[in-house]
Amino acid sequence: MGAAPGISEVPADPVARTLASDLLFREADALDSQDWTGWLALYREDARFWMPAWLDEYRPTSNPDTEVSLIYHEMRWELEERVHRLGSRKSVTTLPLPRTLHMIGGLRVTAHSENGLDVRSHATVHVYDPRTFDHHVAAVRYSHSFVRENAGPWLIASKTIILINDRMPSVVDFYTV
Repeated sequence: MGAAPGISEVPADPVARTLASDLLFREADALDSQDWTGWLALYREDARFWMPAWLDEYRPTSNPDTEVSLIYHEMRWELEERVHRLGSRKSVTTLPLPRTLHMIGGLRVTAHSENGLDVRSHATVHVYDPRTFDHHVAAVRYSHSFVRENAGPWLIASKTIILINDRMPSVVDFYTV
């Protein structure tokens, strides 16, 4: 039994796995503590952030340029605009912001090199809305690609989020998935 198409079989490397878990947990912590500056600092300028829609019951969309996406940003500045909107307090749907807790598991390093790291993981994101006292859970699958240049920090080059339960009772945004 081989790897899924597009995924290389990589033996478990404890150093790569530790690095991957640290990077994923750092991002989750920034989101849960609403440290937007810290969260944005984890992304490259040309980072892609993508959450495809579902084509049918089994297949998500595969091309954000020609198919529907739930969220799609091609550059970090687009994420910065979303963060700015939250900070401006002009978005009444986000006042107050829901509280979140990202629980990450099923981490698997799918490729790694000196300056590149591809990671797949699963997560549940608990979202509590203090306005309505509602709590719901988003089930997601993540694919992250991390890179570093010139021995600099590892940064997110791309993040793809598959939202399993896409019928959510509230707004879905970058911090709730």
